[in-house]
Amino acid sequence: MQSKIKYSFLLVALILLSFSCESKQTDKPKPIVSDNKQNSMQIKEYIPKIVNKFPHDADAYTQGLKFYNGYLYESTGQYGKSSLRKVEIKTGKILQSTKLPITQFGEGIAIKDNQIYQLTWENKVVLVYDLTTLKQINQFNFPTEGWGLEYFNNSFVASDGSNFLNYYNPETFSVLNVLMVKNRNQSVYNINEMEIVDNTIYANIYMSESIVMINPQTGILEGIIDISSLRELLTNQDEAEVANGIAYNPESKTFYLTGKYWSHLFEVEFIEK
Repeated sequence: MQSKIKYSFLLVALILLSFSCESKQTDKPKPIVSDNKQNSMQIKEYIPKIVNKFPHDADAYTQGLKFYNGYLYESTGQYGKSSLRKVEIKTGKILQSTKLPITQFGEGIAIKDNQIYQLTWENKVVLVYDLTTLKQINQFNFPTEGWGLEYFNNSFVASDGSNFLNYYNPETFSVLNVLMVKNRNQSVYNINEMEIVDNTIYANIYMSESIVMINPQTGILEGIIDISSLRELLTNQDEAEVANGIAYNPESKTFYLTGKYWSHLFEVEFIEK
């Protein structure tokens, strides 16, 4: 009898030990970098320093923004009002414009080889335009919702509102890589419009007045930019919605920022707090 009891206790102990080991293996985190390194990283904080303030179409539901050869190219959203535009920076004048069909909702844009690629929100297609004429010349199927888009290192980087960035083959839009975005051990959601400068992804966070700085190889946040001060300078604060739209001018090394239904476009530099 005693041997049976001893055997039972031994069996229970072995089972508990095996569950303990399994639990440790299952729960062990698999971070892109070690926890110690990630937790010791200091997230830098920045604010915008205004260089210039320009008029912006307050009827534009800005979804994507790119600087190219002295002009801004802008994608606007809303069903029945979506468009792709070429805009004069200083005046906000629309120089060229192509409207999307009423069934398509425009989103982020990127420029590659004299062509503009424009995401759509729920339509799951990427529209391709000739950069000179803004006439649509092609389109690709797209597997998710479209939010932000950028071209980087021979691939398209796209956001879909989740905590992931997807890297796509530029010829077929097949998925090459998926990157989780994290602030230390917390996932970062609502990644929207993007601009990549000097190996850093600058991205609007939807429903906030923040821009995050993401490492495009690891997905780790390296900085946060509070741009809430820009809203105070709008002439239509009641109508203006969330900040959205980031473009970079490599000649002046400044950024252009605006938002959905914003009355102004701001040329800024980012300075550390």
